Amino acid sequence: MLKNIIILVVFLIVTSYTYAQKGVVEYHTIYYDMPNVEKDKDFKRKTALEINDMKYDLRYNGHQSYFEELPRVPHDEFMGKVASIVAYSDRPWHQDAKKNSPFRNKKIKDSMYIVTHNDRMEGWTLHNETKDIDGYTCYKATKHHVQYYTEIEFTIEAWYTPEIPVPYGPVGFGGLPGLILQLERSHVIFVADKVTLNPQGGIKPIKEVEPGRIITNEEKGILMRRARKVTED
Repeated sequence: MLKNIIILVVFLIVTSYTYAQKGVVEYHTIYYDMPNVEKDKDFKRKTALEINDMKYDLRYNGHQSYFEELPRVPHDEFMGKVASIVAYSDRPWHQDAKKNSPFRNKKIKDSMYIVTHNDRMEGWTLHNETKDIDGYTCYKATKHHVQYYTEIEFTIEAWYTPEIPVPYGPVGFGGLPGLILQLERSHVIFVADKVTLNPQGGIKPIKEVEPGRIITNEEKGILMRRARKVTED
């Protein structure tokens, strides 16, 4: 009897994982005010106007994912660029499931780099709290974060579903026992609108990262300061 139960559990896990090998997730974002962070009211209003209008796609398979902000006509061209930077969606994100690593390209002067952000896929605290998102039972996970250029501390909150057991999520966050369907971080909440598993005809090809030297986010900051001829101190 016990053997049969074990076989059934293994079968369900394997079947579930196979079923979720390929998928597309559509997200939108919501701007919110962080406590104890002062910003110009007009700046907040204009940023919120842009962020609340932004859409995203996450395409994935069993090995990797690709997250990008979708093209749109911004309300204001400059604030549209600012909003993308605030949401960390100004450039696409790649995630490698085997290496548990998120990364994206960054061009500094005339050189292309691959910048890793491994902290986005590790250091989570898992909670028993649950809620329903788009018909999936999601579990809460949190992690402490310090913004490296402002030293502002805040908590990142993710809601992931083990029903889709892939370690991906918006803007490079992941490494959890399931797909992230909602993510709250620094003024921005990413919310899944639609999940399509194994779409007919497959998914659009996942773009490869451009070749370049692999560096950390901290090393990127040093290189950018050097490029601006600003001292590292």
